[in-house]
Amino acid sequence: MEMYIVLAVTLFMMIMFIWHKVPFGVTTMTCCAVLAATGIVDLQAAFSGFGNKIVVLIAPMLALSAVLTKTSLVARISVMMNAMKGKRGILLVLMFYLVGAIFAQFIPSTAVITIMVVFLMTLGNTGDITAKRLLLPLLGVLCAWKFRFPIGMGAATFATLNGLYEGIYPDPQYALTMMDPFIYAIPSMIVLTAYSVFAWKLMPKEEGINEKALKEAKKAEMLSHGQEMYVYAVFVIVMMLMILNKWTGNLLYLAPAFGVLALIYGGVLKVDEAVKAMTTDMVWMIAGVLVVADALGKSGAGDAIGTLVLGLLGGHPSSMLVMFVFSAATVIMTTFLSNMATQTVLIPIAASIALAGGWDPRGVVLIIGTANMFAVGFPSGSGEAAVAFAAGGYNPVKVLKFTVPYMILAIITCALTAEFMYPLY
Repeated sequence: MEMYIVLAVTLFMMIMFIWHKVPFGVTTMTCCAVLAATGIVDLQAAFSGFGNKIVVLIAPMLALSAVLTKTSLVARISVMMNAMKGKRGILLVLMFYLVGAIFAQFIPSTAVITIMVVFLMTLGNTGDITAKRLLLPLLGVLCAWKFRFPIGMGAATFATLNGLYEGIYPDPQYALTMMDPFIYAIPSMIVLTAYSVFAWKLMPKEEGINEKALKEAKKAEMLSHGQEMYVYAVFVIVMMLMILNKWTGNLLYLAPAFGVLALIYGGVLKVDEAVKAMTTDMVWMIAGVLVVADALGKSGAGDAIGTLVLGLLGGHPSSMLVMFVFSAATVIMTTFLSNMATQTVLIPIAASIALAGGWDPRGVVLIIGTANMFAVGFPSGSGEAAVAFAAGGYNPVKVLKFTVPYMILAIITCALTAEFMYPLY
């Protein structure tokens, strides 16, 4: 009976993620409450996700990333962009992509695409290189580079992915390291960026950007020069403590929290700002998913899912086939569903299948944790996709010449890289 309750709770979570009628965090907290009410887990364990080391790492990292947006980093890059206004050709395209890729390491992509639209609108609507022809390919670059480097939120990617499957596949030798997501993403970053550099020419020549579709961005209060230097110093120290985790141990998880405290005591970050950043829907969602994933593993529900899907794939499917199946499933799902929903739904399933088959789960987990960002085909895939399609006034059908090859390249690159790094057998 316990296994069926957990399966029902998991199914409810998946349906609610797809429907997205309420915030993801509300869905996962509902799941935790049901698990506690039915006695599947005790009351303390039901909400233990908030004390999990993954959440301890991610929540303050969100606050640190928010403070970076108040520095002059954006303004300085704007100056670089203005210097390129009179340029045309490949150099201009590369400059836009480079700026977007840098921003994507520190700032949420929805904010990045909004900022970049302002820059793109300086191009005008004449000639070959227009704002509308570059905007969707720019989204493709952001999807390829979003939080990929092990700095800022990218430094927490491995922990997020581990948290989604360690309750199902607890063997520590199959846990991801901090550098795994970055190394794995390099081929897709190169291939998809190279494609976007040239494939913008596949975009139709139409009218320009729709400014009314963009909400006016609220200007953040800028820091003084001294405060800015203090923020940079704290950020560098935090990153070093995380990168050197082989020697710093648990400081990997505590460093962002100490960084936030240093900014509060230094008068750079207000307490209410820190609280707001650390209690976002993403934090609630992760805290709840950790509990559900753990219940899947302990109840045997994960084994049941894995055995069922393994039977559909065949008793001993080829490693490459499985990689392609998960690559295609992830890219297709994230085209219509949100990044986090796709990742949260697929990783526990992948881990359950890997456990049932006796496979190394890291390859399929890296596929899902990377390919879930490649939402370029439809506006519902992510916040940044919604902004890009609204601002560009794109008809999804009319831009298939660009989006379909992008998705095919993403599927192939992710599958091949996973097979090379962590084959199933």
